[in-house]
Amino acid sequence: MNKFIFLFFPLFLFAVFINPPFKFSLKKDKYAYFTLYYKGFKSNIKIRWTLYINDVLNVIYFRDNFPRQVTLFNTYAMNWFKINITDFPDFNPVLYVKVNKFSPDLVEFEIYLNKKYEKKIKIDYKGKK
Repeated sequence: MNKFIFLFFPLFLFAVFINPPFKFSLKKDKYAYFTLYYKGFKSNIKIRWTLYINDVLNVIYFRDNFPRQVTLFNTYAMNWFKINITDFPDFNPVLYVKVNKFSPDLVEFEIYLNKKYEKKIKIDYKGKK
């Protein structure tokens, strides 16, 4: 039992699990790193923004090292996007990413989860680079 504690306890010291809604801000071309855990599945997510012109923001995110691009507008209905956490055909927990403030220097993001999956999904925020 003591060997188990010494082997796995240090892993929990470095993990920072967050509870949604979680707010963070990014400068241009800087990454935010997340790892999501759901029912034995692990999904790595990187988010960054690259271009802001005339109230239009381009966000690039990577889920499991596969890039996707989203164009967001500075209006209420078009300032968010969703990221599928798994590829289950019947049910799919979704991570909602909302942009609160746009500016040419800094963008503020907020992360939400589905209400029914909120307690089942762990989000490990790894920081910005």
